[in-house]
Amino acid sequence: MATPLASLRAPASLSRWWSSKSRAERRIIAGVAALVIAALGWWVAWQPLTRDITATRTGNARGIVALSDARAMTAEMAGLARAATTVAGGDPRTDFERVLAAQNLGVPLTQQEWKDGRGRIVFSAVGYDALIAALEALQRDAHLRVVEAALTARVEPGMVRAEVVLAR
Repeated sequence: MATPLASLRAPASLSRWWSSKSRAERRIIAGVAALVIAALGWWVAWQPLTRDITATRTGNARGIVALSDARAMTAEMAGLARAATTVAGGDPRTDFERVLAAQNLGVPLTQQEWKDGRGRIVFSAVGYDALIAALEALQRDAHLRVVEAALTARVEPGMVRAEVVLAR
């Protein structure tokens, strides 16, 4: 007797095998075949498709957040660029002396040299807190920023020797 798989080899024997089945058996075989095809389609196509759609939606959400952050940074950079263009002009030495007088730090200043818009300033003994406040005021009011600084502790508590290079 031939096995059912052996009879499926030739198309003529397949049609003979199909015709030998009753109508109920044909319906059952067709239903099982449709179920196998549906399961195979779900496993091969539908499941990866839905998984990829979920991953794409998650990636899009991350991209929207990143784009929002980038736009906020761009707006902040544009604001900083606009603020940087309003730098005070004129002689940096006069602006420096005006701010220093307002901070009452004229006495501890021992040396100042100005060349090409840069100032090398030396305080022999100045309070650390007063120096930091003066540097903040110089940056805010005179638009002079610290380019280089060397601070050396003094014997007196809270006092430092400061060598600072300022520029616009």
